[in-house]
Amino acid sequence: MANRTFKILIVGGGSGGISLAARLAHAGFKGQIGLLEPSEHHYYQPLWTLVGAGIVSKESSQRSESAVIPSGVVWVKDRVKEFRPDANQVQTAESGIIEYQVMIVATGLELNFDKIEGVEGNLGNNGLISVYQYDQLDSATKAIREFNGGVAIFTMPPVPIKCAGAPQKVMYLADDVWRQSGVREKSKIIFASAGALIFGIKEFASPLNEVVRRKGIETNFNRKLVAVRAAERIAVFESTIGDHSRPAGTREELHYDLLHVVPPMSAHRVIRESPLASEEEGQKGWLSVDKYSLQHKKYPNVFGIGDVTGIPNSKTGAAIRKQAPIVAGNVVRFLKGEPMDPAYDGYSSCPLVTGIGKVILAEFGYDGKLLPSFPLDPTKERRIYWILKKDFLPPMYWHGMLKGYL
Repeated sequence: MANRTFKILIVGGGSGGISLAARLAHAGFKGQIGLLEPSEHHYYQPLWTLVGAGIVSKESSQRSESAVIPSGVVWVKDRVKEFRPDANQVQTAESGIIEYQVMIVATGLELNFDKIEGVEGNLGNNGLISVYQYDQLDSATKAIREFNGGVAIFTMPPVPIKCAGAPQKVMYLADDVWRQSGVREKSKIIFASAGALIFGIKEFASPLNEVVRRKGIETNFNRKLVAVRAAERIAVFESTIGDHSRPAGTREELHYDLLHVVPPMSAHRVIRESPLASEEEGQKGWLSVDKYSLQHKKYPNVFGIGDVTGIPNSKTGAAIRKQAPIVAGNVVRFLKGEPMDPAYDGYSSCPLVTGIGKVILAEFGYDGKLLPSFPLDPTKERRIYWILKKDFLPPMYWHGMLKGYL
């Protein structure tokens, strides 16, 4: 079998891969772009917290992969088995070797439910739920909507994870659902986080602490979920930081009636075990790229976008939206032999849903610098941002961002 060759190979057909494919097709590379992606479906994952609370349908977050691939882009329906950047090649699982002139890595990250003992095989049963997987959304919605009271624990693993605000967004929505159904007064809600704070940027941590106080939510910080005994409904947590009363690694068992699990996350093994992976402290195993140009630090004809990148930003769809035009422009510059444009400022946006009809629109860049898009106090809960998240951002994603226009 002869090797397939593309001027531009995009590995991954999620938000970043499709957005870049569209932009590069607009830039004149139709017929020269290959997209390596095995999945049949494409998802708009920011809706999944709303799905979990029963506010929108899970089907509204899904399209067929074929429907979002731009015209002039060749879909190779396969997965990468090995990266060979020294030879400008990718070994696929079933389609042989693909050669490229420029490669863009957009593989996202993987959910490591297996890192929490007792979770795999039990999700969707015994009160154990997660809104981080499409096939778990029905059981999560049912569990939240039919909750009759008791102890509900919402967990937050060590970062980096995709959409670090989601673990508490679904909690705040559940709180409102239970108030509407009349079971909140019979319930205890615990936010158990491996981190030390409710949110990593102080300007947003303060209003979120007020939300937690107002809703009567108990916070257990520096607690990492390490095991679940689902049949007994016991969650086992481990201290991430020690103090005079309990050393790091101390274990604590909590009973739950409902447990929302967010797994630890990492780059896929094919990235972690490749020459493309970073060895830097704090970014080890993620794709090694310059945080401003998103060009690979060792292989100049390799670029990255989205959750796979080893950069100190927040992994969100909004970050990808800002990265896409920069990466597309730098790919064109590379092919022309021009200098890179180090334009990415770390922008990310997290619409922090604090209840039904309420959102704090957190927008920030590197080093926690606030980067608001609107001339309003960004730390305030607003209904207009709820409407933005629920009603405007999804069509902007499907018809703007994925088409290469936003």
